[in-house]
Amino acid sequence: MSTRRQFLAALAGSAAAAWLAGRRAWALEANLINWPSRVVQLPDDEESQKPPVVTAVRLHKNGQQLATAGDDHLVRVWSLAEGKLLHRLSLHTDWVRTIDYSPDGMLLASAGNDRRIIFWDAASGQKRDDFAIHPQAIAALRFSHDGSRLAAVGFEGVIRLYDVATKQLIAEAPAPCQDMRAVAFTPSDAELAAGGRCGTIRFCSTSSGHVLRDVSAHRQRVRAMCFSADGSYLASTGEDRTVHVLPLADGAISFALPARPAKVQALVFYGPGQLAVAGSDNLIRLWDVAERRETGVLAGHTGTIAALECQDKVLISAGYDTTVRVWTIADHVAGAQSPPPRVGRPAPIEPVPRIR
Repeated sequence: MSTRRQFLAALAGSAAAAWLAGRRAWALEANLINWPSRVVQLPDDEESQKPPVVTAVRLHKNGQQLATAGDDHLVRVWSLAEGKLLHRLSLHTDWVRTIDYSPDGMLLASAGNDRRIIFWDAASGQKRDDFAIHPQAIAALRFSHDGSRLAAVGFEGVIRLYDVATKQLIAEAPAPCQDMRAVAFTPSDAELAAGGRCGTIRFCSTSSGHVLRDVSAHRQRVRAMCFSADGSYLASTGEDRTVHVLPLADGAISFALPARPAKVQALVFYGPGQLAVAGSDNLIRLWDVAERRETGVLAGHTGTIAALECQDKVLISAGYDTTVRVWTIADHVAGAQSPPPRVGRPAPIEPVPRIR
């Protein structure tokens, strides 16, 4: 028996050593950087006894509250500093695919597979309004920067634009395809961009809903898009594993960032010309967009990263490993590397206790 145990221990030790050596070699190649981070582990679902995946995250304007949503039909609001659950919003009856705070911080909007857009009081967590019901599932919604408009797209060939105050539908612009997954306002709110299955990004006027132009950005479905805060770029991700960057200056030519071996699910600008991108390789890749150069990699997630959010010096990531990571954006340190995560579970730095 002791010989067998020694054999198994030696085998496990050899496997661990080989895995660790591989991780170290990969870390050197990938230029891992070490930003401080904390982990919020979502609680088990009461029915399935498993924690939900997280596919949407948004930060409140005060920087103190974080909203998350996913496949357990719930929206959760957390204290960012403590990792404490503040509100559990439970009126949806299917996967909640998208959430957004109004710019004034008063409202939280949510929508998903049950076709409903619900407005919640951001402070109390109480329902404010059943804002709208769509014929098909809703994949993405966003408030305009001035808070007067709400755009929504989903599994149909329509881009809807609402007046928030009156709940009136301002426009129903034709979408480029029947499966739309992403929508974003330009920083000036003058235009709206939307993309989906066909890979085309359509720009519409927010005053009339008229189609302004189409951009052929991806060969497959668009998953996410965002404008840089200064209005210099529109970045988008697609199932063709590319990150497409459209410079918005007159006469500028769009380009793709160098390909990486992963499906890209989420992206967000975290500084001028600085883009964070994440997906099926469980990594957050940081890019200098102007130089088209990957400047570093953040590791820690153990499943596909499906959502990114950023405000000031805070970067939020979440996904299929059922965790939310809160990163403090710091200067890149050449050669600084995060320790490799342990297989099968998060590897938190300054962990937030699990909340039930």
